[in-house]
Amino acid sequence: MNRLQTENANLIAANEELKTSKTDTEEVQTALAEIKEDLDETKMEKSEIQEYLDIERVKNSDLQSEIENCRNEIQEEKEQCLQTTQALTIDLERTEDEKEAIETRMSNNERDLEKLKFENEKCFGREKNSLMVLSGYKSQTEFLSYVLKPDGSESPRTIKIPSSKNGDHYLFASISALIRGKIYIFGEGSNIDYGLRIRMISWCGIKELDVKLNNNYYFGSSVVTAADQQSALICFPDDENFKKCEEFDGSAVSIKPATKYSHRDSCLALYKNQPVAVSSELSDGYKKVEKFDGASWTEMEDFPKAILVHSCIGVFDGYLLLGGSYQENNKYYSIKDVYLLRNSRWTVVGRLNEYHWYSSATRIGNTIYLVSGKKEPFAVEKLEWDGEKISSAKVVNNHSSKFYRPIIFPVDEFYCT
Repeated sequence: MNRLQTENANLIAANEELKTSKTDTEEVQTALAEIKEDLDETKMEKSEIQEYLDIERVKNSDLQSEIENCRNEIQEEKEQCLQTTQALTIDLERTEDEKEAIETRMSNNERDLEKLKFENEKCFGREKNSLMVLSGYKSQTEFLSYVLKPDGSESPRTIKIPSSKNGDHYLFASISALIRGKIYIFGEGSNIDYGLRIRMISWCGIKELDVKLNNNYYFGSSVVTAADQQSALICFPDDENFKKCEEFDGSAVSIKPATKYSHRDSCLALYKNQPVAVSSELSDGYKKVEKFDGASWTEMEDFPKAILVHSCIGVFDGYLLLGGSYQENNKYYSIKDVYLLRNSRWTVVGRLNEYHWYSSATRIGNTIYLVSGKKEPFAVEKLEWDGEKISSAKVVNNHSSKFYRPIIFPVDEFYCT
């Protein structure tokens, strides 16, 4: 009996295990069905991905073809560009050769034209072998106007001088320069309110321009014409420094770099085609020499003396300084020496007959005219330059009164007649 009960209990337990196992089997089957469903979906997604990849592969192949085509086109264009560049280079070289040939012909034509012009003027007695002298003093009516002929004789000229509101004559203490064949006058008299003005000499008259300077120029100022005569450098306006500069090209004014030292009552002239200023009346510029290269001023060898109110002029490979006065031990001494700046050295190469202050100098060939300003007897000296020294110096005229920096320029002896 007990054995049967035990077996029955075992059978019941086995039946329960069977039920449990069936349940587990059903769950496994359900899970397998879900896995199969997921697998089918994965297969579908894989198929879609494969289809997408096939499409992208085709696109990539097309893109690679386009890139290759572009590369080929770029290479062709590069080769064409290189050929065009080579052709242009050849044309440019040919053009440069033609340009050089044209410039040479133009230069030769200009020389021939100048020669013909000179010969024509010479045939008619019109060569510029005389000197126009024009200056003013401290009154509206007192001014100087004459032509100095080659023989030293003086021939009066009438120059139409416009009126001025300035109490002094506007030619008094003004400065002048030659630009593109025309004489320009900078500043006016001794009144700083009029020192901005620019005037031009037009045959037998003077007219004022609309353009104005940036600074006031009169006492102590200087000017020099550029080597190509296309402009003038105007420097040392009447202020506390006497260092500023500006340039005028016949129509417009532009500011230029200032000097390091002051150069009041100095003088500007060209040395090897570069403007050079020498010394000053003010102590910070005593003996100081500076040259301008178009961009900046450079200090040079000092002048031997604290010179001022001197004159200067450029000669071939040199710079001549004439007359003036110098300061030493708080005293002023006038000099008649002519100094030459060459190879950065100053040497005495001549001597004047008279003392000269605030004079003006110009050159006609190898003849230098020094027209006196303030110092008596107000002489006009004619100097001959042989390339190394002043070979002769003689007084050819005297003024009746003192003037400051007379306006002088070469003319033919019939100028303004």
